[in-house]
Amino acid sequence: MAVKSLSGAKIKLAVELKPVVESLVFRLHYRYTYGLFALFALLTTLYDTIAGTFNFINRAETQLDTFALNIKTTDDFLATVQCKKISCMPGVSSGSFKAAVNNYCFIMGTFTVDRLHSDGYTPGEHIAHPGVGPQQPGDTVTYHTYYQWVPFVLFFQGVMFYVPHWLWKNLEGGLFRQVIQDLSIRDYLGSDLKNYFNRKKMFVTLSTYISHHMNAHKWWAYKFFVCELLNLCVVVGTLFFTDWFLGGEFLTYGTSVFEVAKLDPENRTDPMSYVFPRMAKCTFKSFGPSGTIQIRDVMCLIATNIINEKIYLFVWVWTVLLTAVTSAWVVFRILTIVLPSLRHFLLKARVQPEQHGDIEAVLAEASLSDWFLLHSLAKNMERAVFSEFIQQFAKDVQHDPDTLPILNEKDETTNSSNGS
Repeated sequence: MAVKSLSGAKIKLAVELKPVVESLVFRLHYRYTYGLFALFALLTTLYDTIAGTFNFINRAETQLDTFALNIKTTDDFLATVQCKKISCMPGVSSGSFKAAVNNYCFIMGTFTVDRLHSDGYTPGEHIAHPGVGPQQPGDTVTYHTYYQWVPFVLFFQGVMFYVPHWLWKNLEGGLFRQVIQDLSIRDYLGSDLKNYFNRKKMFVTLSTYISHHMNAHKWWAYKFFVCELLNLCVVVGTLFFTDWFLGGEFLTYGTSVFEVAKLDPENRTDPMSYVFPRMAKCTFKSFGPSGTIQIRDVMCLIATNIINEKIYLFVWVWTVLLTAVTSAWVVFRILTIVLPSLRHFLLKARVQPEQHGDIEAVLAEASLSDWFLLHSLAKNMERAVFSEFIQQFAKDVQHDPDTLPILNEKDETTNSSNGS
């Protein structure tokens, strides 16, 4: 945002311009995390198109002499740019049979043999690929059926990160925007600075409103605290739901990847190949020419796991960090609720040192919800301007006989009994 100063020079402001109550941690959930999950869902959905384009370019560069001669029809072009999410090798030259096997294995899922993931089986020597080899009686296998659901799960999880913000906006109903009037940085630092020079009038209006509605925003503040706690529930729920979705391998996925990253690639078991195998097995049953059942143990290339393994590694890092940050913020919020001294310190940090006495006078009459409203105002107002407001508000609180906090039913009953 660019604004003009009194001298006519333009000043650029790199701030959160829209007046909001949400903290940076809150915005990490509904803005950045929601956007990341939506992007990942889009990437997994468009994998065929993106990978197919690179495949087309690569073939055009490496086979320039014969490449153009092989593309004569639309079907030839589509076959060239197509990059399937799964491609199985049934050992049959029929294209329709191979397509049927690909569709069947993608829908029903592939599997790997758990025994063949151990260190005693080296890919290229004992087995073809990690987890892919002869299955013996008694061997346990791990089925991989998640990849067809990955775009839907990522999109659903992204929406869940947006839910607390959506809930708060509906519960809040625009109250804060009405209370702050045109005193936010975005509003009073406009092109003509009209709101800035009329701030005294808005100070009086705002001070009158708050002083006559002391302790009246209790449920407004409590609803916001619940939404903050809901953010923590969403990110923790995402961790455990993803762990269940990936067969109990997600919680330790990132640490396992980083542990083996420094080892020799030729002598290590890559956790990525265990959770997201690029090659897997699939059992396909069909009728032979005489009507007997033929069982084919085919090997399938799961190309989509090449991007899935990177996406979920980033998801693991992001959600773990977000869980830590959100947990710390919830602890901080609890401390602000139970420690009045901390609330005093935080509000004093938002004003000039000359107004510290005014802060003490204001908070002597303010409840938790009043402090939260004042602190939210301070975050959205320039420090000098908020200091001016606090000075005005302290005078109203100390000298106006009508400035009394709204009593709840329990206080009214106690006063009535004392009067009788």
